[in-house]
Amino acid sequence: MRNVWNARHLLLFVLLLGGCARVEVRTDYDRAVNFSRFNTYAWKRLPDSGNSLLNGRIVAAVDGQLFARGWRKVPVQQAQTVLAASTTTQDRQRVETHHNNWGPGWHGWGWGGPVMTTSRVVTYTVGTLIIDIYDVQSRNAIWRGTASDIISNDPAALQRSLGEGVQRMFAEFPPGSATPSLN
Repeated sequence: MRNVWNARHLLLFVLLLGGCARVEVRTDYDRAVNFSRFNTYAWKRLPDSGNSLLNGRIVAAVDGQLFARGWRKVPVQQAQTVLAASTTTQDRQRVETHHNNWGPGWHGWGWGGPVMTTSRVVTYTVGTLIIDIYDVQSRNAIWRGTASDIISNDPAALQRSLGEGVQRMFAEFPPGSATPSLN
């Protein structure tokens, strides 16, 4: 049931683990495409995370990044490009081992006793957001961005992480442009 809950409440991006953001962002694009000829887009496939609030936040974050770069959202019949979003989750595990720092040996204040070590298996879910951009005329994919991180149950942390992840995803967009990075 836990896996279903996480998949349905896919609040992507991320838990601040150990106090530092861990959103992993990657982008790729068709180097033969001249992105300066594009400035309009429409959503062809909206995100479907199972959470309508999150879906709306993803769309708003992507729309905001594209708007900041001079792109306009238009009806699909007028668009030069179309966007497709998808979300995925994957359960992972890690082993955390803790030592009590008490054991045989000199500790500066005397000899220690037996060493005690405890380990536990931690299961966590990684969520991934994928944004694809297609050229309407050629119907070919021209750009892809992905952002992955551990899913947090804290809505405020997720909102911050979503914004950061999408901003980093579009930091060098459009490829080949002279626009400065927004990092």
